[in-house]
Amino acid sequence: MLPEGSASDCSNYVAAASAAAFVLASQAGSLSTAEPSGKRALRPRARLLRTLGTDLISSEKVALIELVKNSYDADATVVLIRFREPLAQGDGIVEVWDDGHGMDVETLQTSWLDIATDAKKKRTRSENGHRRVLGEKGIGRLAAARLASEMLLTTRRAHEDEVRLLIDWKEFDRQDAYLDEIEVAWDIGAPFAFVSGGTADSAFDGAAIEDWHQGHGTLLQLEKLTRAWTESDFRDLRTALSRLIRPRPDATVGQSEDSFKIVLDLPSAFDSLSGEISPPEELSSPHYRLVGSVNDHGLAQLRYIQLEPPEDILIEDESLWSNGKAAPRSGPFELDIEVWDRDRTGIEKVSGGQSLTGFRRLLDEVAGVSVYRDGFRVLPFGEVGDDWLGLDRRRVQNPTMRVSNNQVIGHIFIGADSNTDLRDQTNREGLLEGPAYEDLRVLVQNALALIESKRYLARRKDKKPPQTRGGLFRRFQLDEIRTALVEKYPADTRLLGLIDAKNDDIQQGVEEVQRVLSQYSRLATLGSLIDRVLHDGRTAVSRLKNIVRFSERDFAKSETSTERKFEQAKSYLRETAVQAELLATLFNQIEPFSGRKRGRPKTISLRKVTEDAKAIFASDIHDINADVQIEGGDIDVQIDPSEILTVIVNLIQNALYWLSTTSDNNNRKVIVNLSRNDDDSVAILVSDSGPGVPQDMRDSIFDAYFSNRPDGIGLGLSIAGNIIQDFYGGELALIDHGPLPGATFVATLRRRV
Repeated sequence: MLPEGSASDCSNYVAAASAAAFVLASQAGSLSTAEPSGKRALRPRARLLRTLGTDLISSEKVALIELVKNSYDADATVVLIRFREPLAQGDGIVEVWDDGHGMDVETLQTSWLDIATDAKKKRTRSENGHRRVLGEKGIGRLAAARLASEMLLTTRRAHEDEVRLLIDWKEFDRQDAYLDEIEVAWDIGAPFAFVSGGTADSAFDGAAIEDWHQGHGTLLQLEKLTRAWTESDFRDLRTALSRLIRPRPDATVGQSEDSFKIVLDLPSAFDSLSGEISPPEELSSPHYRLVGSVNDHGLAQLRYIQLEPPEDILIEDESLWSNGKAAPRSGPFELDIEVWDRDRTGIEKVSGGQSLTGFRRLLDEVAGVSVYRDGFRVLPFGEVGDDWLGLDRRRVQNPTMRVSNNQVIGHIFIGADSNTDLRDQTNREGLLEGPAYEDLRVLVQNALALIESKRYLARRKDKKPPQTRGGLFRRFQLDEIRTALVEKYPADTRLLGLIDAKNDDIQQGVEEVQRVLSQYSRLATLGSLIDRVLHDGRTAVSRLKNIVRFSERDFAKSETSTERKFEQAKSYLRETAVQAELLATLFNQIEPFSGRKRGRPKTISLRKVTEDAKAIFASDIHDINADVQIEGGDIDVQIDPSEILTVIVNLIQNALYWLSTTSDNNNRKVIVNLSRNDDDSVAILVSDSGPGVPQDMRDSIFDAYFSNRPDGIGLGLSIAGNIIQDFYGGELALIDHGPLPGATFVATLRRRV
């Protein structure tokens, strides 16, 4: 069906299209199979165009988004998507109107009809220069074939005639036709759509659109739909379109986008889903929000906003990058990340009276972290089920600290010119995986970790540092209950006997749990050593294999003198000894974690254990150009080496991580100081020159599962603190002043030393 007043044109278009059957002159002759050589151009079948449209455009929703992108590239300020009944397969119409600059015949021929044209790669800005064009691959128009069987394109540039083009996509299904045998017809005539009083006025006025530019634009009228449309489809489409354009420009974020809006005009049965597309008002007040920019070195300028208790702070020069020397391969970019609490109390504060179930369903529909390139969304990031940052997996590992994908509405804004390594996949959905993509994931995860740590603090009820609570296992005692019973029932020896028996039973259980905790703390630390052992061990084994191979080769040479072979043998033996020593060192590093039963702890050197801990991180120390110094005397103690190695490894590992986030590559330092106090207790001090611990987190860092590292489980300091408290009667403390300006931890051991 064509717009009113164009019935005679329709017959002309159909006649022209059905009469189109020509073969290129180069195909006038054919090659004989008997000819021994020759050449010929590749000739794609006509159905290839339909195949491309189906394979590259994954759904009707995506197809409409591609057509909206074309309107955006044409500098349109408004796009109207209008559905006309009946919306059944093989029937119905969908129209896509815009007020862009339109096309003339030359543009139609050299650009629109030129599939996979590189015109937009050569001209990366829109005609008015305000927008970075989105459709660089030149295949977006194939989206029309995904939506309907027939298409009428009507377009007009200002002050020129209108151009109308008809395509019957079924022609491209012919099995016997080649692509160059299918012609399409166009016509040039006086404007009737994009003219005062024309059909464009009727369409835009009918959708209550006032602020649009008359006299130019494009209409795609798609008839005979390839599938039926339902209310659920329109709901999904509206949700997708609401997230398509850069949301709520913020002065803190930076640039403001020029006007571009999308309007949906649906049949009366779906009136509730018609109208201008905008984000749901119910989601305008997140519990937590982080907005700002990240430069190409991973340094962020951020603003953190919290609903309750109210907080609005600026975070300047925050490093989101922790890869030592190398700068991230993505950036600069901007971000706006919003997080909701999904519990009843949290939802009641922001739902505006909406039901708990309804609010959660609404959040489910739009949750996820979306990526926008030059103001326009890149699919499928942020779609339902797309968890490209692995948030759900992180939450499983640490449910206390981390947020899940259905709690986050995030917007990441990149630019094609400033992030040239972030390229589209062939099907235009998603970005090609590679170093730049992985670096972007890390930076966004680090930004989320900032929100998560502040969210944890806001929700934390008990502000007292865990180390003042008396140890993990001291709460499993019945002393207070026994005292109360003695006061009230002093003669009830049977009751007191039951309490004493149960208390003994509990203490035996506590001892068993302590043994299990000791084993698991060893395993937790051992897990962080495996990669290093494998890497260095494989290097040594590879070198030993080379020694064997080279020695066999050299000793087999008859021309080599015996004296020379003797010298070579000594050299190979020396190198073998070096590699054997390296392997022995690796075995020594993991031997304390073997779990073998030992007798009474032997006297060991605390400095030797500390040096072993430092050796474990030799490659990390080298990679980030750090200086790790061990100070103090050599103290002999009778402790379990695996337990104390677990403590020192966690403290050094923590220090090295935060050093790697600093931009000063030449001043990364760690001091480990060992000393014996006047009361014969032993102190292990670990101080670094990193960024230190933020004041609002100092009371939380020893909590199990609290971590402000993006990949942190939050057990390192908790395990170390519990080992020191429960096994050595001491404490692990963060002190205010140390030898270096960053974080300084002191572990004090009072028993078994």
